[in-house]
Amino acid sequence: MNHRAFTSGARAALPIVLGYLPVGMAFGVLSRRAGLTAFDAGLMSLLVYAGASQFIAVEMISRGALWFPIVVTTFLINLRHLLMSSTLFLFFRKSPLRTLGLLSAQLTDESFAVALAEPSKISERPGYLLGLQITSQAAWVSGSLIGAFFGTLVDHKGYGLPFALPALFICLLVLQIKSRRHFRVMIIAGISALFFRWAIPGNWYIVLAALLASGIGVAIELKAQNSKPDKSFRHP
Repeated sequence: MNHRAFTSGARAALPIVLGYLPVGMAFGVLSRRAGLTAFDAGLMSLLVYAGASQFIAVEMISRGALWFPIVVTTFLINLRHLLMSSTLFLFFRKSPLRTLGLLSAQLTDESFAVALAEPSKISERPGYLLGLQITSQAAWVSGSLIGAFFGTLVDHKGYGLPFALPALFICLLVLQIKSRRHFRVMIIAGISALFFRWAIPGNWYIVLAALLASGIGVAIELKAQNSKPDKSFRHP
């Protein structure tokens, strides 16, 4: 593995780390209030490593749900990983299966967004993506353990920790909007998610909105290639 690429990926994970620590702490606090031990919270963050699924699982546990509906719900929420891992595969066609398996197991929405922000850095460079993902997961697990051990001593609502996860997603989304085309796809994805959430029970709205927005985004990009480029947004 290229250690320089790994270090570069670890540095790129800094924005994710700053978001994962407070969100992980919030998860640790909520998991203890749901009856889990600090060990349980840390192990879940290490093995499951999926924030939305973990928060929902803890909520279901606190309500006395059985293991089967928790597993099914987690599976449905994480179906979006099929889309993300399929996209990343295009950048690692020459990598062995064991490497692809490791990269897929540590994949999250945030690491996926940061990785695709600069595709040239990840193309056939698994060390970069590993550095990005391992550093991010270390922050997530650390935040979970801190919250589980010490979160019962503070009022987590007073610090806005439950809003940390949506705030992190919003920040990553804004960084990805570099043109008017991106902005249009964002609006389409948001409206689609709201509609599917209203029309279809369960968590299928996430996958359906992602598929629809991705398809429309590809169509817009293909059309743009045959016309003049649009004006790009300029970030300060």
